[in-house]
Amino acid sequence: MVILDAFATGVDVEVINGDLRLIAWVDHGDERRIVGRLVLPDGVARALIRDLRKALASSSN
Repeated sequence: MVILDAFATGVDVEVINGDLRLIAWVDHGDERRIVGRLVLPDGVARALIRDLRKALASSSN
């Protein structure tokens, strides 16, 4: 996966047909621009969520 923009002001999460879809955007004034889309099968999405929880729990922030 190529990350087009390392910064996003928001992320939308959808589950469609068993796939998790993440849609990231940035706001430019009144306009919202999509900067990335990621579609993950169920097993990969669950692994990502597990790893994110671990990383956030061990974070000092």
